[in-house]
Amino acid sequence: MRVLTLVRRSATQSWPLLIASAFLLAGFQFVLVAGAASIEESQMFGRMAEFLPSFLQRGLGQQALLLATFQGLISFGYFHPVIVVLIGLVSAYFATEPGYDVESGRVDLLLSRAVPRRRLITRSLLLSVLVVVFMVCVMAIGTSIGVFVYADAAEQPPSPVLIRTLMAHLVAVGCCIGALGLAIGAGASRWSTAFAAVVVTTVLMYWIDFAAIAWAPVRRIAWISPFDYYPAIPILGGTAPVWRNLLVLWSVTVLLWVVAYWRFQRRDL
Repeated sequence: MRVLTLVRRSATQSWPLLIASAFLLAGFQFVLVAGAASIEESQMFGRMAEFLPSFLQRGLGQQALLLATFQGLISFGYFHPVIVVLIGLVSAYFATEPGYDVESGRVDLLLSRAVPRRRLITRSLLLSVLVVVFMVCVMAIGTSIGVFVYADAAEQPPSPVLIRTLMAHLVAVGCCIGALGLAIGAGASRWSTAFAAVVVTTVLMYWIDFAAIAWAPVRRIAWISPFDYYPAIPILGGTAPVWRNLLVLWSVTVLLWVVAYWRFQRRDL
């Protein structure tokens, strides 16, 4: 059985989740652009800076004020906590499928057809990556439609380079979380246990990154969080080490993929 056949079957079984996520993300970006255009028309962006939490201004400095701009508000969708975590967990949902294969007994049926073990991991790997790319591209489509409908000539939307940079980081973080799910799912006997472990780990990692903004003790360990390598505000300000961060995220992702292959190949089925 070919890998693409396995990918297509898994995607077909979960298409409602993909469609719902796509509409949610595209709709969120469209509404965000509409809200930004409304605030711009009422000239309220200047006052928005007053409502930024003080700990953000202390931790991020003057760059925190970039959020209180037309470009910053539109870009916010690409690093909104709910969106970033959602994309990562949807990727992990598909990546942990090897755990479901074992739990349901489907792995016996698949391997009885002389399917190499590695193909099951490759199926989940490809699907988790494709899902992340699909959802991030849908977000970009929602942004483009919103800007076309609501933004007039006086309003400067985020540049294509900025949007592509944010998209690249969002894809990298989503794939990294998915790779964690693949590494855990490759050795799990129950899908729910594997997915729950990814959820807890992801939320904890995001909390560490968020707390590090204003809490010095946590800042010392923030490097363990993948979200630490998606510094959205410095990206908006043009001061982030983009290539270094992407290199770290993809290096960890590839390492977790290798761990997943190794665990699944050696486990007793």
